Amino acid sequence: MVNGRPASEYYAQFAYEKYAGAPGGAAAFPAQGDGINLFAATVYLRQDKSFVLYYAEGTGTVRSNGYTAEIPTSRMFKRTGAWRVSGASLKLGDLMTCQGLSVDGNDALYCKLDQTIGYADAVGKSAAFTRSTNLSPNDRQWVDYK
Repeated sequence: MVNGRPASEYYAQFAYEKYAGAPGGAAAFPAQGDGINLFAATVYLRQDKSFVLYYAEGTGTVRSNGYTAEIPTSRMFKRTGAWRVSGASLKLGDLMTCQGLSVDGNDALYCKLDQTIGYADAVGKSAAFTRSTNLSPNDRQWVDYK
């Protein structure tokens, strides 16, 4: 059970086909030699159990209500895979593990990076992923992610 609902039902509500959006958040990690000190990620969960994760690392500040960052295009990564519910957790392939969370009375995700995408120092860091209104993983804003 997650926030009083079966885990499969709780996580299924985040499918972008259901609410035309994607949860996303940011987390700080130790500054690297180039000053990079945070990651920001947005994940599109699809109803067919696939996902698209847009992950970027940059220089900036993470706050409880958001983040500001300058992100070079060389630190923008796109990953795909399959998501599944494991007990009370949501697994995004081997990349992230998420738990249910409530932010300002709204269902959200608390996701921990499990595997290196960019800098290894980001592994193990967690972020609250709240809903956003990114309409599609094919939107122009994602074109620079490789």
